[in-house]
Amino acid sequence: MGLFVSLFANLGVLGLFKYADFFSDSSYAWFGMRPWPHLDLILPLGISFYTFQTMSYTIDVYRGQLKAHRSLLDVAIYVSFFPQLVAGPIVRAADLLPQLRGEQAFDWENIRLGIGRIVWGVIKKVYFADAMARVVSVVYGDASDYTGLSLLLATYAFAIQIYCDFSGYCDIAIGSARLLGIRLPENFDSPYLSLSIREFWRRWHITLSTWLRDYLYIPLGGSRCSGFRTFVNLMITMILGGLWHGAGWHWVVWGALQGLAMSFERFLGFGTQRPNSMFLCLVRWFVTFHVVCISWVLFRAADLSHAMLIFKRIFTLADGPFSIGAMPVVVLGFLLLVQQMQLRHRWLAMCESRPVLVRWMTYVALVLFSLTFMRSSNPEFIYFQF
Repeated sequence: MGLFVSLFANLGVLGLFKYADFFSDSSYAWFGMRPWPHLDLILPLGISFYTFQTMSYTIDVYRGQLKAHRSLLDVAIYVSFFPQLVAGPIVRAADLLPQLRGEQAFDWENIRLGIGRIVWGVIKKVYFADAMARVVSVVYGDASDYTGLSLLLATYAFAIQIYCDFSGYCDIAIGSARLLGIRLPENFDSPYLSLSIREFWRRWHITLSTWLRDYLYIPLGGSRCSGFRTFVNLMITMILGGLWHGAGWHWVVWGALQGLAMSFERFLGFGTQRPNSMFLCLVRWFVTFHVVCISWVLFRAADLSHAMLIFKRIFTLADGPFSIGAMPVVVLGFLLLVQQMQLRHRWLAMCESRPVLVRWMTYVALVLFSLTFMRSSNPEFIYFQF
């Protein structure tokens, strides 16, 4: 009974703020009537993230995987822990509560690694995500006026923007927590090097992927069922994962596309092992990356009709003014090189071994960031809207 009340309260608040108007508008579009008036409520910052954290705590206690904490303050601090409150990573109570309750000794290594991680995240946000945001907003804002090639390049730009924006925020959150002696889980692992959509979701927004797996996909039966039932489980999980991101039919289609892609890979036997041939690896990477980019169109578009317009102009190579250069491709190539060479790990290792150099680099970075932010046109993080 307690589990039901908790889940009903959490999902009820989330549904009221995030989905009430969506279902009311959809009912009006389909049947010409509204079950309730348009509420036009302001979405609380980060509601999707801390709702999932609260639900995971309740479910883990119910399953006996976590002992209930009698202190309301401890649980409240876990739910509202500020570094990752508004955009993740989604943290399990079993990982965070013991760290919050324990004493955290001052450690210069945590300070160095925390600052290094924050600097890395801000670089991705300011110098890559925000630069690509200007390209995307112009081209996607007037999609009917641009060529198919321009829209394709803008889609590459958005692939860079959303990765550097979201992973940059997670770097800042993880680094900020590390300054306090708290270790948060990693949320990205070079996702654009994936050779399948299944592998992509093991590398992208890892804490959401594992949450959906543990609390939705496996309870539905996971892959232990028949082939058709496994397909249904995947579709339900990914469609609800799409709706988690936003209330709109383009989010439903985005989630359905992920589910269909993973089901198709499962049918063909992909995703279980990497091919031995370098050529096949490149082919599978190319296909996987472009399936991801296709899905990003649905993620970025204002609605489903806007996404269909962009798809139509890309796949028909529509004519129009071509005013976008090859910069997105150049930055994308650089980003893939950074991921392949694991430069972030090398940066953090240098932060740990050379504190004096890191300190002076931090001073320089802070000055550059201050000057850059003064003229920043896109300071908000994308995942703040979720």
